[in-house]
Amino acid sequence: MATLFSLGFAAPTPIQAYVWPVAAAARDVIGIAKTGSGKTLAFLLPPFASFLGTRPGYGPNMLVMAPTRELACQIQLEAERFGRRVGVYSVCVYGGAPRGPQLRELRSGAHLVVGTPGRLNDYLEGGELQLDMCKYLVLDEADRMLDMGFEPQIRTLIKAVHRERQTMMFSATWPREVRNLAADYLHRPVYIQIGSHEATANKDITQEVVICNGQREKQENLNEVLQSVEKSDRVIVFTNTKKLCESLASDLWHSRVHCVTIHGDKEQRDRDQALNSFKTGRTPVMLATDVAARGLDIKGVKLVVNYDVAPCPDDHIHRIGRTGRAGVPGRAVTFLDSRESKEAREARLMGWDGIRGGRVWFGVNLKRVVV
Repeated sequence: MATLFSLGFAAPTPIQAYVWPVAAAARDVIGIAKTGSGKTLAFLLPPFASFLGTRPGYGPNMLVMAPTRELACQIQLEAERFGRRVGVYSVCVYGGAPRGPQLRELRSGAHLVVGTPGRLNDYLEGGELQLDMCKYLVLDEADRMLDMGFEPQIRTLIKAVHRERQTMMFSATWPREVRNLAADYLHRPVYIQIGSHEATANKDITQEVVICNGQREKQENLNEVLQSVEKSDRVIVFTNTKKLCESLASDLWHSRVHCVTIHGDKEQRDRDQALNSFKTGRTPVMLATDVAARGLDIKGVKLVVNYDVAPCPDDHIHRIGRTGRAGVPGRAVTFLDSRESKEAREARLMGWDGIRGGRVWFGVNLKRVVV
């Protein structure tokens, strides 16, 4: 407790307050809460309490799976921050980075291994990862992992974990595919949900929709929005394709707007450098695909711009969830092409309900519409 208080931890968030006693009682848990609600510490701290005073064995005691490298690294940062001081050791493994250093860390021993399903499965098949002693299993953002096609690797890893384990699943949304996975591998789970029964946009985020006619008008509106924010404010701009992400970045650099990009085609070293530059404020604008839409907790993100409309409401909720975190108000602007009325009609969970007759039909939490 002294360690927690020394790190500035004053009190648990609602999801933490409800999950901790249930997890401490060794029950399986399904935790659903909005982005930025503190889910990471909700699943880390109860197992950590059982690791106090113990040394790592030949295999990890806890396994956490995450969909992206960035989210895995962020979980690792939290695990290091709250665990290292009390003798709880963790390792992070993910694809796109050299195997050697990760293997050396694995072999040195750790209570916790955090990783993406692909790289974890590689180590499992190669015999470098032993899960016989693993008693705690966490799937973070399981819906995203299934969307990315990781289901075979997830099921292989789960089967390798000790049968008498405690399993926890955490996400901001709870689609049918994840429910099926939970039904197969969780035993009498306690379902804990903070907020409404439907996935909805964070009410701390003020949403705006700008209706545009074509790409040129979108670019003009993007420049206008970026000029309206303070130079120190961090802004994330989401696109649906890697090509557009790089093209927009090039245009912004020509307009003397300093920016970085993150997407699946970039090397891990470049992604780490870009994220670090954005987090520290050296580069206040980041353009990204949906690889940056889940789980990233970056302080000071005042604005999220959806240059392209998200493919589905869940993705929209996660995108705009990069701002408005931990009760701090945020702002999200979505550029809606006049030809994208179908996407808008399907966006009932986005906080605005769609387009009818050329007008935006107002829903909750929508501040303004520019036509």
